[in-house]
Amino acid sequence: MSDFQKYVAKVSSPFLVRLHALPRWVIPIVMTFLLLVGLLANPNETWGFWIGFFALFFIAVFLGWLLILSWLILVPTSRLLRILVIGLLLYAAFSRFTSI
Repeated sequence: MSDFQKYVAKVSSPFLVRLHALPRWVIPIVMTFLLLVGLLANPNETWGFWIGFFALFFIAVFLGWLLILSWLILVPTSRLLRILVIGLLLYAAFSRFTSI
């Protein structure tokens, strides 16, 4: 385990305890809601732009955080799939809400 992974695991432990205390349905419902908000937000309006962009960006950051925490126990194909999902979310956020 690298020093960075140890640091992230140490800093993340209080947040993981709080997430674990939540009912099992909370995180999937919140992530689904954020995904729908991010994909359905109107990028031509000021509020829609920022809300949609940060909804998709938050999901990507959350999944990246979980990827860092679980990196050592994942097989290479699982790592690749998770990286692709995060990349697709970032691409959706930046292409939809910027002029890429």
